[in-house]
Amino acid sequence: MKEAFARNKVLTVLVLILLLTNILLVVFFVWMKPASGDPGRSGRDDRGPGVTELLKKQVGFTDGQMTQYKALKEQHWVKMKPYFGEIRAAKDRFYGLLSSSIAADSLTIASAADSIAAKQKQIDMQTFRHFQQVRNICTPAQQPAFDSMVQQVIRRMSGPWKKTVKKEKDSLNTQHH
Repeated sequence: MKEAFARNKVLTVLVLILLLTNILLVVFFVWMKPASGDPGRSGRDDRGPGVTELLKKQVGFTDGQMTQYKALKEQHWVKMKPYFGEIRAAKDRFYGLLSSSIAADSLTIASAADSIAAKQKQIDMQTFRHFQQVRNICTPAQQPAFDSMVQQVIRRMSGPWKKTVKKEKDSLNTQHH
């Protein structure tokens, strides 16, 4: 009887510890979220400030310009969403060739890759047009700051691996000096 009571006591303590751990995890995940500079976009803090913040701080957009920008941004994402779905489907088809029971010839592979390239071109063209429209909101005095900011944004859009490559390149350059 004492053994059963001792076992139950140990199990009760373990259950309480697990319960407290779960409560602490929930509290951590709910209340300890990092503040995001651009609501609705995850990982913004890792990539730096969003375009909206850069337009305010670096370019000096006024409230009126920000209102115009936000309208352009909404229109831009309405246009972009289908492109992202199309490129995702094209990439699924392309990489699906790896597991295809029918051996894919080089022409089929090239055709699938060309489909991805065409869709990426559409994305880049639309993004370029969007930045042109935003640049048109700028005053002539703001345009140089905008041009510089766009280059920053494009470098970040190119992917996180660019930072690593730059660090490696910099470390190689410092070894020769």
